[in-house]
Amino acid sequence: MKTKTLLLGAAGLSIIVALPVTAGHNSGLRGMFNGQSHHAHSEHYVAPQSWQSKRLQQQGVVYHEASPYTQTQTYTHTTYPVMQDGAVHVSQGQYQTAGLQLRGYSDPHAIRYSKEDAARFNRDYNIGGVTVRTNALHTADMLDWQENTTGKTMTLLANRANGTLAPNSLYLGAGFKGGLKYQKTSNPGQFPLLARFPFFSDSTDDESGVFAIDNAALSFTSTFGDWTTVYLQPEYSETEYGRDQDEFQLRKAFVVFGNLQKTPFYAAFGRKTIDFGNFDSYNAFTHNEGAHYFWSVSDQPVLEVGYYKNGLKLTGSAFSAGRQLRVALAGEENNIGNYAFNAEKEFLLGPRSPGGHGALTFGAGYLHDSIYRDNFTAHTFQGRQNGTPPANFIEYRNSVVTGFAEYNSDLIDLMVEYTTTLRPWAAAIPQLPDGTPFPQYLNDPAGSTTAFSNINFDENLSTLVAQARVKPMLPNGKRLAIAAVGSWGNISDDFGNPIFGSTYEKNQQHAFSVEYPVNDYLEFGAEYVYNKGFIPFVAPQLVSNDETEAHAINVGFKARF
Repeated sequence: MKTKTLLLGAAGLSIIVALPVTAGHNSGLRGMFNGQSHHAHSEHYVAPQSWQSKRLQQQGVVYHEASPYTQTQTYTHTTYPVMQDGAVHVSQGQYQTAGLQLRGYSDPHAIRYSKEDAARFNRDYNIGGVTVRTNALHTADMLDWQENTTGKTMTLLANRANGTLAPNSLYLGAGFKGGLKYQKTSNPGQFPLLARFPFFSDSTDDESGVFAIDNAALSFTSTFGDWTTVYLQPEYSETEYGRDQDEFQLRKAFVVFGNLQKTPFYAAFGRKTIDFGNFDSYNAFTHNEGAHYFWSVSDQPVLEVGYYKNGLKLTGSAFSAGRQLRVALAGEENNIGNYAFNAEKEFLLGPRSPGGHGALTFGAGYLHDSIYRDNFTAHTFQGRQNGTPPANFIEYRNSVVTGFAEYNSDLIDLMVEYTTTLRPWAAAIPQLPDGTPFPQYLNDPAGSTTAFSNINFDENLSTLVAQARVKPMLPNGKRLAIAAVGSWGNISDDFGNPIFGSTYEKNQQHAFSVEYPVNDYLEFGAEYVYNKGFIPFVAPQLVSNDETEAHAINVGFKARF
């Protein structure tokens, strides 16, 4: 209990001190851009890990002193290919450009493309009189399943503002993540690896290896005029809940209204990730427990309104009360009855910070209601519609809050995130097969067995994630990513359920991974994952064993265009 109090206090302090948070695979708010660099100057901030910073380094950019968010840059080459209005223009001599704010959101011409970039990343194809473009760097931003998980809306706005996306154009991209997954467990049939569902293999097996396609997706990005961007993401995955979900789904379909060069306000509407929390994973292939428990993805349309300026991002989202694809669930179906808020702030740091110039981000989020509101553990909305809830149905609103801090630099990334429900998960209260809590968990054993006011149980569902990554520069100029990620989940108390012989107090996942970028289109990676605790979230009281230990090795690659 003392440890839990300390964790809650630490999370609360981070929220009070800073209110916002996030960063991603690289540096800066939500890891909007990919790439590596070691010359970004915090007074003239282009994110230290952004691909724009790398290109500017290669082009010999000289920086002049200015404020962190309204800086001036002097370019020293005699020829400057510049992306303007969807075309490459050339300027001669030395010139300056002002107003490049955090991550280049504010100046559409602040990021200068070399001829190599124009040919390599903005490839144009004429199809029936329509210009179709590909940009591998934009695809990497949008089809990163490990990081930038809740930042796609800002990615679209940012990539429009910095010239990555030309106006009135259609961008086609594709991404693939897959490879070999091997797992060895201490108890036959209990495979807790979070990259797969519990039915990883037959119940008699204690080890298994499979080739798996984690994700294979297309991305369509269309820019209309100065204010409208449409994004679609049809996706195939073998890591779906096979009883209710199709392998091929339209995972994202939303439109963004906004122009960060003209106003800090924007809006988004459609099927998308709900802007709540960070939940990025430094692991090469496997999500951490924070993402597994709390990453919220919509099934029905979401309306998101947001504000971004000088590193501060505030959003509010409203959506249906019904069961979403992940985590979000409120009361009556088909009524707007759920919402989320998120706040993030990025601070730029100087050269004396660990790893050189970098950024420190704080954030916090609130989700009004969640799947942890009752003791009916059907995994999907189809399961809830077709299944039978417990005879003693316990139901009450259960909000979720999260707080996180992340530091990013050229050499080091560090992040900690704590997320918790505000009430216990009803399905974690030790109970009889019909859903009636054991008497010791009721204030009045003779009273109501469904009312929250009569439940004497204080173990909230929570996760703590701490992760670190170092990115040494190799002799060939590429950065190796070496990450260590620890996850701790709290589900119930140590009593378990003696009727079923199950225990499900806590679980852990700890991973070590290495990733090598072959080029901007391909990365190879390998990871080792240690799990303690087999606690499936469908009927956890039936089969859980928090003493199960498993070791997994995943080897694979990520490809895109």
